[in-house]
Amino acid sequence: MGLTMKERKAIMVGISKRYKRATKKQKGIILDEFTALTEYNRTYASYLLSNCEKLSN
Repeated sequence: MGLTMKERKAIMVGISKRYKRATKKQKGIILDEFTALTEYNRTYASYLLSNCEKLSN
């Protein structure tokens, strides 16, 4: 069973802070974790984590 949208959003908010401070190598690792949890496409996941503040409002 997958995650609900509320759960995915909560995960996105938490991980996006870590993602923005990370180096390029660390971002790849974080993306792997995030895509495994949420089952999002890697490109879409990167977009979400980069633009979290704009999308959350």
